Amino acid sequence: MTMKIGFIGAGAISEVHYQALQQIEAAEVVGFYEPNGQLAVKRAQEWGAVSYPTLTELLEQKEIELIYVLSPVELHVEHATRALESGKHVLVEKPVAMNVAEIEKLEQAAKKAGKVCFPAHNYIYHPEIIRFRRHIEEGVFGQICSVWMTFNLFHSEELASHYPGVNRQIMTHHLYTTLYLLGLPKTIGCHTTKLHYDELDQEDQSIIILGMENGAQVVLFSSFACDDKTTNPWTYMVKILGSNGGAVHNWQDVVYERSLGTLNKAYPRYEDLFYFEAKYVIEECIAAGKPPLSTLADAKAVQELVELAEQHQGTSFVSYQVTQKERDGSR
Repeated sequence: MTMKIGFIGAGAISEVHYQALQQIEAAEVVGFYEPNGQLAVKRAQEWGAVSYPTLTELLEQKEIELIYVLSPVELHVEHATRALESGKHVLVEKPVAMNVAEIEKLEQAAKKAGKVCFPAHNYIYHPEIIRFRRHIEEGVFGQICSVWMTFNLFHSEELASHYPGVNRQIMTHHLYTTLYLLGLPKTIGCHTTKLHYDELDQEDQSIIILGMENGAQVVLFSSFACDDKTTNPWTYMVKILGSNGGAVHNWQDVVYERSLGTLNKAYPRYEDLFYFEAKYVIEECIAAGKPPLSTLADAKAVQELVELAEQHQGTSFVSYQVTQKERDGSR
């Protein structure tokens, strides 16, 4: 059986999702809704899929079982909820929502519908990252001392204006990866800068330092301000250092000139993430009933951490655990 899939939104990120699904024999993008008429015509020609003039008409298609929510973040919960209420499984791009309350609303909608609601936390679905977690659990690295995650890709002010700043756009990736590999942090500290924007009122660089329960330190760095053009580039890197060994995952192992989606170069390790993610949601979550490797509960924790980083940037470290208890008590 072929999984029939619909997209809500046909912007740049949809190109990478579409390419990934083309590699899965049991998946087919059959329709989409895109409010930009010119873009909708372009995608219909490229994909050979039906462009529906309204979201309602897309969601009325009974053959479609899975909806990819690829719209702007402020519309994620509305669109995902409508898809769930229409009896569809949902993959929702990250950041999942604007705040914790919205994610909780989405959790309730998924539970009521009895459908999968899959946060597109795709960085952890790469086989290397899955293997890193297994090695950590096996203890082969010894005591984990530090973990480093970096992202350095220049984004023009015009491109960055489509995103909510590096904390929500990129640190979200780093934070859910940290949760997957090591669990929740004990403390968090953050510092941001705005180096190359003239009008855009958001950060273009951020550094977050997490203190883990066992004393390990996690250093997360994200930048839209520059590329890393050195001989050992930290374009995207995960490095784990332990008392008995370590591991590194780097996008720059393979790179060539070809733009796709939001990136002006081809990084196959980045593009492969969308394939591994798609296979997991279709084969493991929908077909086999397994939970995602990173759940909506994880998305809530990430949102809490991002909001803490925003509230306390440039100040001393704050306790995530105390703040989490305070929030839980106020709900």
